[in-house]
Amino acid sequence: MADDIFREVDEEIRAERIRALARRYLVVAGVVVAGICIGAGGWQYSVYRAHQADAAVSASYFTAMHDAARGPADMPGSTVPLTAGQKNALQELAALDGKARPPLRILARMERAALLAGSGDTAGALTLWDGVAQEHGVDPVVASLASLLWVQHQIDSGDPATLRSRLAVLDGAGQPWRGQAIEAEALLDLRVGKDADARARFERLSMDMGIPDGVRNRAEAMLQTLGGDAGG
Repeated sequence: MADDIFREVDEEIRAERIRALARRYLVVAGVVVAGICIGAGGWQYSVYRAHQADAAVSASYFTAMHDAARGPADMPGSTVPLTAGQKNALQELAALDGKARPPLRILARMERAALLAGSGDTAGALTLWDGVAQEHGVDPVVASLASLLWVQHQIDSGDPATLRSRLAVLDGAGQPWRGQAIEAEALLDLRVGKDADARARFERLSMDMGIPDGVRNRAEAMLQTLGGDAGG
């Protein structure tokens, strides 16, 4: 049941914000490089060379993204062997871990985790997501996303108390993935036989206009499955 519900979630939460963050950081880097090119002298040149290295790392990242996009493992919810291009992408992304600055390094780890999860290496993906979630200085949106994915990919097998402790940090007002966190809490309720609690959470989601449409629609579908509806 959880696999079906999260088939859309993986696509929703990867496509927009992660790549938007990448573009934001790279645009800033490009502006800095342009400013340095205008200057002169040994100090400016050394800094310019450093930013040239950043540009090369950025190019490697987007090459890896191009390779990673080729093949079925990029489809949400699928678990299939990696293609040759995706294996190359994993190597390219792993190489960035020792070269890229923190924003791009974190994004590379997130993409590696997605590829590993898509190929069935859940343990490897969980390690990467947990590392991102716990690392100091990570963008809060990305850190929260990593923690959410860590929970979602063991919703049927992980220790419920441990998973709930993670979700309790993510389900509050103003949290970027609040709807998905409450959805995961409802699935945990179903797993441990608390159907009434699950139904209450799904009803809450189905009537909350502040969460994404996909989460609300899935909540409404689950209410029908459970024999309830948003209107009580």
